[in-house]
Amino acid sequence: MANEHSKFWSKVADRYDTVVDLQIGTNTRAMVREKLTREEKLGRVAEFGCGTGFFTDALAGKAEAVLATDVAPGMLAVAERRTKSKNVKFQVEDCQKPSLPDSSFDTVFLSLVIHFTEPTQTLAEMRRILRPGGLLIIANADPGALNGADRFRWLLRGYFYGLTRYRTKPPKDFAKNLVTERELCNLLGKAGFKVLCVEAIRNAARSYNLPIEFIKAVRV
Repeated sequence: MANEHSKFWSKVADRYDTVVDLQIGTNTRAMVREKLTREEKLGRVAEFGCGTGFFTDALAGKAEAVLATDVAPGMLAVAERRTKSKNVKFQVEDCQKPSLPDSSFDTVFLSLVIHFTEPTQTLAEMRRILRPGGLLIIANADPGALNGADRFRWLLRGYFYGLTRYRTKPPKDFAKNLVTERELCNLLGKAGFKVLCVEAIRNAARSYNLPIEFIKAVRV
């Protein structure tokens, strides 16, 4: 499955930013990025699913060093071109089985990636690579926060822009593990994390724009 995702995301990397903002809602990711710039010192940071590097410079501004990773080499190529910070290293990694040492990071950041994985496995690996007391930040897309009609409208928009702009077939069972805020917080607790706070970030211009939950948790 990781190989299928690698090929898909590499193929669509140059179009990703435009498409995802059309699917979610204009400026929503930018609001998440702005929130990252208000974080305290993050120490050694691992970013998983860095994609085109949309959040990487914001993380780097608060970090000693950032390891920006993605399963798709094509995404990393775009991220390397656009990232200006000097304290960033890029590396191909799968967040479900990263080749990183135990307790080696102070902070881990995942944005819009956990629903493409087996969440339980991913959270276990994030706990493994974080030091005790380390911080996990997840930006989670949550269609469950929309009411039935708005969720349907969001799905139609998502499928429309995905099909017409990417023009390539996604992997089997694509995004099959979308989780709600409550489900993700429960999974975090079971994985050995304590949830510190949750904030829903959303462009309210349209009722069917997708909320992104900004979830912070510490390894206990």
